[in-house]
Amino acid sequence: MKHLKSTIAVLLVLSMMGPLSACKKKIAEHSGKLSIPATEATETTTPTTTPTTTETTVPTDTSDPTDTSSDPTTSLNLKAPVPVENCSIDLLPENERFHYDMGLTLDPSDNTVSGHVVVKFFNYSDKAWDELCLRDYPSLFKDAKTSGVSGSDGALTEITNIEDGRGSKSITMRRDDDVSVVWFPLSTPLQPGEEMILSYDFKAKIPSLADRFGVHDGVYNVTNFYPILAVYTEDGWSHEKFYNMGECFFSEISDYNVMLTVPSDYKILTTGVETKAAPDGSNTRYTIEAPCVRDFVFCACPSFKFFEGDYKGVHIRVVYDEAHPASSEMDECSEASLKAAQDSLAAFGKAFGEYPYPELDIILAPIDAGGMEYPNLIICTAESYYCTKQSYEPIPYQTMSTVVAHEIGHQWFMGIVGSNSGMEPWLDESFASYTEIVYAEYMGLTDLYAYYSRTLLDLSNPAYSDALKQSDQLPINRSYYSFSNTNAYVYAAYEIGKMALYQIEEIVGREEFHGIIREYVHRNAFTNSTEDRFFEALYDCAGTDNADLNALIKEVFNR
Repeated sequence: MKHLKSTIAVLLVLSMMGPLSACKKKIAEHSGKLSIPATEATETTTPTTTPTTTETTVPTDTSDPTDTSSDPTTSLNLKAPVPVENCSIDLLPENERFHYDMGLTLDPSDNTVSGHVVVKFFNYSDKAWDELCLRDYPSLFKDAKTSGVSGSDGALTEITNIEDGRGSKSITMRRDDDVSVVWFPLSTPLQPGEEMILSYDFKAKIPSLADRFGVHDGVYNVTNFYPILAVYTEDGWSHEKFYNMGECFFSEISDYNVMLTVPSDYKILTTGVETKAAPDGSNTRYTIEAPCVRDFVFCACPSFKFFEGDYKGVHIRVVYDEAHPASSEMDECSEASLKAAQDSLAAFGKAFGEYPYPELDIILAPIDAGGMEYPNLIICTAESYYCTKQSYEPIPYQTMSTVVAHEIGHQWFMGIVGSNSGMEPWLDESFASYTEIVYAEYMGLTDLYAYYSRTLLDLSNPAYSDALKQSDQLPINRSYYSFSNTNAYVYAAYEIGKMALYQIEEIVGREEFHGIIREYVHRNAFTNSTEDRFFEALYDCAGTDNADLNALIKEVFNR
């Protein structure tokens, strides 16, 4: 996402007012499988001690008992059986993933990240590839015009020593007018089903920005920082224009083996799990493994303060920059964020299937948004308003907790089930926004959203529906680029989509709708999905004869 601050702040207040106020088969066609996990003992959170830990909390573990039914599906009140609550989500088979080996170096002296990348992949389409497309997002930050961010002081990424491993053939790259789109022409086309190893060196400038990619007050958010292979679709290589909000990135599931070198006084959090740390002069070299993810990112700072806990075998770390606290309540806010993460994993694991990775990191850091999601790692804004208790909040730090829940929701709807967020932004943002409601329901705050949804999306009122259409907010299932303005996109993708999904829940039933979403996840885990796949799962399970459901979908989605 790039969770907009003003949107969540205003709407959270409104919502709380209540009634008074192939072996090489095509990745895009892979259907992930779900299975029931073995019975797991309930854990309690225990303190951990690591070289980077300044403080540890010991919150109560909030895990629910794992479902131990011998039947992996349940019929509920639906037309077809669906996976049971708390089902596990199997990773994509190894031979259907790409593989990145990266040696990376963070250099704070010139705010750069550089490295050598070797990526092994295969042509999963039915057409020969005579060129490769990579996305180089850091180059956009060379100026405000290309990045959409004022004050950008980045530079074009240096990409050198490009080689096609099939005979060690050198490649000469070219850029589009959109500098983030990089082409590698192949002297020998890559045939359907054929494997290839591509290698290159790069050096990217990290802009001086308090944003999802940038450095501010010594906190480095190093995301979407290396040239990454684009997605090949039925229309060719996907290279939609970057926009500085929402989840505007699109990639395939890959394994990452990373060696990351940073100055020894820096502490890091990353996608995946650190398996080794070794001194390297004045630096420390970390070895990190991140299987079956869409991207690799990291954050680094000399003064991160750590809070740690667990949920059902998932290790959770929350950090903030102790040298630049956003409020005097940062310790309490960090503890609340840790609890929100545990509660979110419990709620979403039950509703959608268990989180399949061993670690989840939460960074409270400078970012010009409410939050931003990445595989196994989320960034939430370290801003006074979010990091201070508000008198109107039903639970302490409800505002920050809701951001945490939304960004963790993206671990399912962006991470596990991917989509082209430029062309179908509602598939991740509406679903992630809906997870806020699932979290609220789990926390016993359901009524707050029920009134909000029925009131603000009253499609039984033709005047209201017409107003939404006239303001270009309906239908919501359009590309980002087809909305007439940013406000229309934001309200459609984040708010109307959330309310529509909640109203579907009310029409078919909460347990039933959660079961339908589990079936959707089951069919599309670790692929790049489409709205057709969601509606296929919905109608297969709920049927096509529900008049209220059909009317809602016609109005909101024009289907």
